[in-house]
Amino acid sequence: MKNLIFYVVSIGLALLIVCSIWPYWNKYQITSDLKSAAIYGTKHNLEDIQNLVTGKMKESGYVFDPDDLNIEKDENNNVSISLTYKDKISFFGFDLKDLQFTVEVNEKYVKEAF
Repeated sequence: MKNLIFYVVSIGLALLIVCSIWPYWNKYQITSDLKSAAIYGTKHNLEDIQNLVTGKMKESGYVFDPDDLNIEKDENNNVSISLTYKDKISFFGFDLKDLQFTVEVNEKYVKEAF
């Protein structure tokens, strides 16, 4: 009986750890998507960048307010993208903590690789 309780508590603790790490994994994925969109944006216009970002976010299943997406491109074709979004740590349907993340990505225009 003691072993059963130990295993149940251990599995519950492992699930709690995974649920706590999940929003930070999402942040990593979003940062990766924004970085690729910024690289794409150095050679394309702002509308194409915004369409690419919203498409990637919908494809990945992330929900964000389009007003929280800020895309800037200067005269040297350097791109800066920032996104503020909310996520939460939930465990078995209970919201344990609400989190707010801001992801910022900057890419410089590169004419040639070699």
